[in-house]
Amino acid sequence: MRVGVDEAKRIMMEHFADTARRFGLSELYGYIYGVLFFEDEPLSLGKIAERTGYSLSHVSTALKLLENIGLVKRIKKPGDKRAYYTAIKNIREWRKEAYYKKIEEDVRQTRKNLLKALEAIGDDESEEAMKIKERIEFSLQRNAITERIINIFLKNEEEKF
Repeated sequence: MRVGVDEAKRIMMEHFADTARRFGLSELYGYIYGVLFFEDEPLSLGKIAERTGYSLSHVSTALKLLENIGLVKRIKKPGDKRAYYTAIKNIREWRKEAYYKKIEEDVRQTRKNLLKALEAIGDDESEEAMKIKERIEFSLQRNAITERIINIFLKNEEEKF
């Protein structure tokens, strides 16, 4: 029976590593998440490094990002100076709250900065200004499409739950 459990864990660890790669990250991020995903208790930085085979510094850096995007939570235990980490296992909640919301915020910030850059060009009609203006206007159109798509995803997520 243990062979089946080990194979299931291996499949999921590879899935998490592949997911990290698809997002342009090192497979380490996926392996860290996978290690924590299968644990019932939080793990220390040292244990995570030991289980993934990566250095403490690489694991520490990766954990900071995973914590920032809401996939990993840092926990302090009373009387222990070390930090412990656990995976957020409710992926549906994470996806809705962290992933889509962060993308939505990035789309809003992108629009704001594109408009600010367009305003900075002002009445400049030089060749360079016109090229930049054209690129910004194209980006604004793409940004508006992205914003509509994200809003559709958020609306659909709310209706399902």
